[in-house]
Formats: sequence, C-alpha cells, structure tokens
Amino acid sequence: KLLGSKIYGAAPSATFPRLIKVIMNIATLDHKCELNQFLQKHCKRSLTKTDIVYTVSKFGQQSQAIVKLNCLEGQEYAGHLCADAKSAEKSAAEQALQANFLLVQAQKDQPKRMMSGEDGFLAEKKPRIDPALNPAITPKTELNSLIGKISKKVLQKGETLYVANKIGSLYQATVQSAALPDEWASRAWAGELCPTRQQAEQSAAEQALKDIKEDAELMEKAHRPGKPGGKGQKTSGGGGGGNKGYWGQMMQMMQTFLQEGGEVMFREQVTSDFVTGTVLEWKGKFGWIKPDAPVDHEFSTWRDGKVWVSLKDLSGLEELSEGQRVRFKVYVDPSGLGAEETSLV
Repeated sequence: KLLGSKIYGAAPSATFPRLIKVIMNIATLDHKCELNQFLQKHCKRSLTKTDIVYTVSKFGQQSQAIVKLNCLEGQEYAGHLCADAKSAEKSAAEQALQANFLLVQAQKDQPKRMMSGEDGFLAEKKPRIDPALNPAITPKTELNSLIGKISKKVLQKGETLYVANKIGSLYQATVQSAALPDEWASRAWAGELCPTRQQAEQSAAEQALKDIKEDAELMEKAHRPGKPGGKGQKTSGGGGGGNKGYWGQMMQMMQTFLQEGGEVMFREQVTSDFVTGTVLEWKGKFGWIKPDAPVDHEFSTWRDGKVWVSLKDLSGLEELSEGQRVRFKVYVDPSGLGAEETSLV
C-alpha cells in the first residue's frame, strides 16, 4: 500500500518517480511554499523569479535570510539565524506571513469556488485559525485594531499611550487612547502587577478591551460600515450601498497603511525612554544594534540580543556605520525587537 491505496503490477519507470516526488513535496510543504501560494492568489497571476527575492548572509556558522516581496510594495522581512541557508529562507518567509497575517487570513476566509468536473462539489473550507494561538495577536494589538475600527482610521504613533511604573520588584501599567470618542478619550485603564513591563502593558490592554467590548455604543461604532479616514463606503455594483464586512474594511486598512509605511501598526512600544547601544553592522538599508544592557522583553534572547534597525527609522541620519554609538527606542513586532527614532549619541 502507498498512502492507503494499492498499486498493482510494476509501476511505469516515468510515473513512479513522479508520484514519489509529488508525495515528498506534500510532506515537506513549508513557509516558502505557503508564501508563494498566498502571493500568487493575492496578485491573481503566476509569480516570476523577481517577485520574491531571497538574500542570504553568513554570520559565522549560521545564516540569515531577507526576503523582498517586489509584488507586494517591495516589503522586506528578515528571518532568524539558522543552521543553513534553506532554513534561513524558510524563517524569512515565516516572518513575511506573520506580518501580513490579516491579508493571509482574509484570503483563507474567502469561500471556495465550485470545483469543475462531472461530480463537482464545494471544497471543504479549512478551519479558521484560532486567534488565541497566533503569536502576533496580543491584547495590545487587538486593542489597537478595535480602536482603529471604532475611530475609522489608522492609529498614529502616540494616540494610544502606555505608562508603566515600577512598584517594588513588579510593574504596573496604564493605557489611554486619544483616538476613542468623547469621554472615553480621557479614560485610563490600569492593569495588574506583573514581573515585567511588557506583561504589565498587556494586562492594562486586557482591562481596556474588557470595558470597551462591554459598551454597546462603542461596539456598534466598531461594526458600522466605513473605512479609515472616511465616513463610510458603498459597495460597487447593483443593489445600492452595503457593508463590505469586517474583512473588507481590514483589506482597505491594509492597503492604506502599506502605502504610508503602515507596518508601524503592528509595532508595540517596549521602551518609552531612549536606550543606548553600538552598531554591529550596516547593510545599506538595515542593520543590527547591540544594546548596552539587555532589553526587558521576552524576545530579548532572539538573535543573540541584537536589535534590528531600518533606514526609515533613523532620525537625522542617512546611514549608520559599524562601531557607531547610538540611542534609540525599542519596539516589538512579529519578527522581533527593533529600533526606532535612532540617532547618534
């Protein structure tokens, strides 16, 4: 038997190797394949070699890859350090999928088309991913998303403010959002005492989410038709206007913030004060910084404690050089820790 099916007689010399190859491809489906499938459906065309470009760099005995999605606004994502180039490319593809999880999920939620053939049938819809199992979704990101839907705009930096205070050996944080309507804009939520600043901020976000979700008026605004920066939108075609639905609004939000450097929407601030460090390397458009002291975050052990920095996050600078002393604020996104507002000391 082979995968539950019987093969009778001798397999033709050309057919059997081809069958084995198909089986191996299915068994080894990885993030690169998933990324290719997502982008092909998103672009609605076959991909070319220049649509997805991987660049692998060696760091001692390890490799790190960067994937550039030329077919998706030229987005770039760096993976983790891996033992070999192939694993590094898979890691970079995984980061690209996580950063675009809203688009990926929206694509997966689309109903399957009727399959052709004499015995056509509706393909079985894949089960939805439980948001609780998605490492990119936290109380802070969920709160940002909900406030964005209520205010019908892409949140700007500083509109949702976290303040953490150290009480003995623990932290307690408060959160307040100026993007909320009326008296809600001046309201602050306090979380529970937690071992780390990051956990304290997540706890404060949980309290805010609980109260906002219990308010019928705010939730009605969140589900009201509209797009970021607008007063609502009608669907095209006959039958008059209508609600595009949750994923329609999210797709519009994705298009808007991708055009405006909107990957910031996925960022969560880790430090409100500047920290200092040394530039380990600079690759022209991005590089790595070694902080003088370990960052108080669960991701601080990733990449041997190095912090990613991008050209667009430099303040008053056009480039960095190895060995320069810099100061910066730390954020976290699905790919790890990053530096923003970076300037020379």
